[in-house]
Amino acid sequence: MAISRTVSRAELLEPVHKLPREAFAHLPTALEEAPRLREALGPGAPRILVKRDDQTGLAFGGNKVRHLEFRLADIRQRGATALTIMNAAVSNHARLHTALAARFGLSSHILKVPSSHDHPVNGNLLLARMMGAHVVDGSSDDPETLNREYQEMITRLESEGHTVYDTVSDPFSTIAGACAYLIGTVELLEQLDELDVNPDHIFLVSGASAAGLVLAGKLLGERYRVHAVNIGDQVDPANLVLDFSNRTARHLGFDVEITTDDFDASTEYGHPGYAQPSDKTMEAIRLAAQTEALIFDPVYTGKSFAAVIGEMRKGNIGPEDTVVFIHTGGTPNPFSFSDELLAAL
Repeated sequence: MAISRTVSRAELLEPVHKLPREAFAHLPTALEEAPRLREALGPGAPRILVKRDDQTGLAFGGNKVRHLEFRLADIRQRGATALTIMNAAVSNHARLHTALAARFGLSSHILKVPSSHDHPVNGNLLLARMMGAHVVDGSSDDPETLNREYQEMITRLESEGHTVYDTVSDPFSTIAGACAYLIGTVELLEQLDELDVNPDHIFLVSGASAAGLVLAGKLLGERYRVHAVNIGDQVDPANLVLDFSNRTARHLGFDVEITTDDFDASTEYGHPGYAQPSDKTMEAIRLAAQTEALIFDPVYTGKSFAAVIGEMRKGNIGPEDTVVFIHTGGTPNPFSFSDELLAAL
């Protein structure tokens, strides 16, 4: 399929607003200029605006709080009593699903993928435990082993009488974020209209949020280019965005097919791997903190802002361009990387 016509913002949101949603995020989030950060990057730097989706509320916030408004409504419609999660200690996903469970009377169960940041318990993992998550340590980081142990956890919970909502593989759960960011895109565009700004580039971590921005941009006929930045070597960021955006389009009934021509997907800035910051990541964190008091983290936002710096230095972005950086959160994570951050500073 190809897009038959562009749609208006109201037409874009019409099917989204028909989906069950429980509004609790702190919206709209601010859109802020970052002039000192631009100055620090030198004369070739673009204009930089930061969309503060780190300030969405709910246990330190983040982009996934938007997702959870749709996910909570789906959870309640299904009568689920337990959320199951599989992720590493530094996971924002795990922290925020635990927060959702704590606030709305569910139980949360995390199969924790072994990593170098399991001890001492800090950052996202500490918060998840504070909010009552039932954490089970995975016996190995082997995917086959983890998947087996995850299914065993689900089976055990069901045998105990729980109705389980599997956040890892549930079909709607995995596209809820893209649906949420159709609304988030319109919110952003309205803020940009007030500033009389047409963005050239939007940078953020690859995933469902990026997919929503890509899908919205194509349906609305917007000129901005989304840069979906990988945070590790495990998943192809382009395939991730294609999967989420096209499944969301079909779910909402839009006659459109997203292809790799519709966005950029970078694997360069995810090296050396998930939760392994490079020198480029640390430079991005330091510059943002020391010029704008923006707290980026070594897992997600540090890598996605490193991509802004990297593409500028390659000459792919120039001083006449306007970049919107989506701050997706991860604020608790620097506490899990204190040694690495202090060494880099």
